[in-house]
Amino acid sequence: SIVGDEGTNNLIYWSPDGDSFFVQEPDRFAREELGRWFKHKNYQSFVRQLNNYGFYKIPHLQQGTLRSNGTNEYCHYSHPEFRRDRQDLLGRIQRK
Repeated sequence: SIVGDEGTNNLIYWSPDGDSFFVQEPDRFAREELGRWFKHKNYQSFVRQLNNYGFYKIPHLQQGTLRSNGTNEYCHYSHPEFRRDRQDLLGRIQRK
C-alpha cells in the first residue's frame, strides 16, 4: 500500500515497469512516512525487513562515485514476487 499510495509518490513509488520500487531521499522518507505505516521511523530497520523478506537493492550507475550536491539520493529495490497490481503474488513473499 505504501508504494502505491499517491500521497507518498514524492518519496516512494513504483518503477515505470512496476517490477521494482524507488525510495527517494531515504532520510526524509523515514522522517515523514515510516511512522505513518510502521511503529518506527528508522530507515535501516525498514531495509533490514526488506532484506528479511528477500528484497534486494538494485545498484544505480552513480553508486560509489562522487555526486554533485544537486543529485537526489535514492534507493531502488526489487523482489521477484512484488509487482504493481499483483496482490495475488504477495502470499509468496516469505520471511527467510
